[in-house]
Amino acid sequence: MNKIITCALLGALAVACVPAARADVPEAELNSLYIRPEVQLAAPALTFPNYPVVEACTTEFGDEVTNACVTAEKERALVLQPAWEEYKDSDKIGCQEEVTHIRHIQLYRDLAYCLDKRRYDAWRKDHPNGK
Repeated sequence: MNKIITCALLGALAVACVPAARADVPEAELNSLYIRPEVQLAAPALTFPNYPVVEACTTEFGDEVTNACVTAEKERALVLQPAWEEYKDSDKIGCQEEVTHIRHIQLYRDLAYCLDKRRYDAWRKDHPNGK
């Protein structure tokens, strides 16, 4: 029993320390970067997109920026993937088209924002008074 508690505490400690391990790259810097033209992005599909995160995040600004982007994008993908089936098919396709057209390095962040904005806009249309 003590071994289980110790392992659980170590696991919790490891999770708590993960954000501290991320490179100290300002969000504004990541917000200003785009994917290199030679990086190929898959066509939109109804299945969860498997974006080439490492290639998309690799820029001329060095490993610190790349690592910060990759870490953040992998975390976002882990959060978005379980909720994927909850979104409308038309929104899945439309948002993937938008994200791959813009080619910003934070693909999963932008995809999640687009999907949630479309869901919210649809809800507001059905509930104009916010109720």
